[in-house]
Amino acid sequence: MAGLETVLLYNFNDDKKLRSLKMIFLRMGVRMRVITPDMYLEPIGALAHIKGFTQTGTRYEGPGFSDEMLVMNGFSNARLDELLHSLRKNHVERIHLKAVVTAHNASWNSLELHGELTKEHQMMTKAPMMDAVVYQKEGVFALEKRRIPKLIDPTDAIVKVTLASICTSDLHIKHGSVPKAVPGIVVGHEMVGEIVSLGSDVHGFKPGDRVAVNVETFCGTCFFCQRGFVNNCTDPNGGWALGCRIDGGQAEYVRVPYAQNGLTKIPDQVTDEQAIFTGDILSTGYWGAKISEIKKEDVVVVLGAGPTGICAMMCAALYEPAQIIAVDIDAYRLDLVKEHHIADIAINSAKSPLEQMIMEITDGRGADVVIEAAGGKDTFTTAWKIARPNGIVTVVALYEEDQVLPLPQMYGKNLTFKTGGVDACDCGDILRLISEGKLDTTCLISHRFALKDAMKAYELFENREDHVIKVVLKP
Repeated sequence: MAGLETVLLYNFNDDKKLRSLKMIFLRMGVRMRVITPDMYLEPIGALAHIKGFTQTGTRYEGPGFSDEMLVMNGFSNARLDELLHSLRKNHVERIHLKAVVTAHNASWNSLELHGELTKEHQMMTKAPMMDAVVYQKEGVFALEKRRIPKLIDPTDAIVKVTLASICTSDLHIKHGSVPKAVPGIVVGHEMVGEIVSLGSDVHGFKPGDRVAVNVETFCGTCFFCQRGFVNNCTDPNGGWALGCRIDGGQAEYVRVPYAQNGLTKIPDQVTDEQAIFTGDILSTGYWGAKISEIKKEDVVVVLGAGPTGICAMMCAALYEPAQIIAVDIDAYRLDLVKEHHIADIAINSAKSPLEQMIMEITDGRGADVVIEAAGGKDTFTTAWKIARPNGIVTVVALYEEDQVLPLPQMYGKNLTFKTGGVDACDCGDILRLISEGKLDTTCLISHRFALKDAMKAYELFENREDHVIKVVLKP
């Protein structure tokens, strides 16, 4: 039985019923508090709205409760059954409750539970609250009030978020395409901010330091971390945890586990907007270019001129290849690539015969390196088809469907495929390159919103309105 057993009775005006309940709880050794309408009204109302509890089938929409509410923290199913038995045994009149919350998802008579119940203890405290974007359930993100996080482990840091961004991976979570994503978590894995507090095991930082937060948390000591494969960190909080399995940074504050590894100081001359993509898409582009073994005589094709693809092009340019070719079906994005001289050639594959053009550019060989950053229905097939024999195909895209590797058709091409999640352990080098003017991704920021308007920002981003590239949120 986990946690302290506590019962909170909200807006109980029936003294006789209340006396009966007090005696039952006392005999069971359970703490009880009576909450009046002027206490915790907003948190309680928010809790019902967030968690989606109903009794009659009509979803609660109001700011607070007008009838009784019972909140139980730390109760097991067996303990709840014991309470029900005691109520019946003592002939306590049936309580018409608006909602019942337990830490173990236990049910109560006719109440229907629609959501996860892991946050009720946070919502019922006096602790300061913050705005946060939460993954409620498949297909639903919402702006909620959440408790400001605190240090849990000595390796933690609390960061006040000064700028966060919306990523396509957030949409994958929303659509249920990330099985590891936990309903109820605060989303967001691309952010910068200022350190508020540090655990005792975090060294080299101090409160007030401006930092970029890594998309991945990693212990630094396991088999994979020791080899630089931090995406595969075996720690429970390792790999892509922030905004997926634990609360992320589309909020006013974020707790960063293994902060020693997951935070990078931002140079004084680098702005938040210059640094915002360091921990995710710029790390992805940098990693994708790094593992692609790009040589100076190479022709590099990048499929997808979205944010990740453009970052991959910028980082590929660090290796000074002969040509970088951008491929997309969005004319606006291709114009952006040309305007900022991010690629040497831009091809609209919806209007031009891509395979034919690549063969003409490469004297019939195909691309030396193909970086697949589009994640479209047919883009994986396109990637291996336009690669030359003995070429390298690097997949940095995240797909919503399984992809097919047609080995008989590929026989004899002797291709090398490199795939997987980003190993984002080069943030220090990336920020140095930004400070030296060798990387500049600010052109990707097409829209800016206050955090309180995050749902409008998501609507715009998901519907690809107004030529959106990247959206940043400012708490």
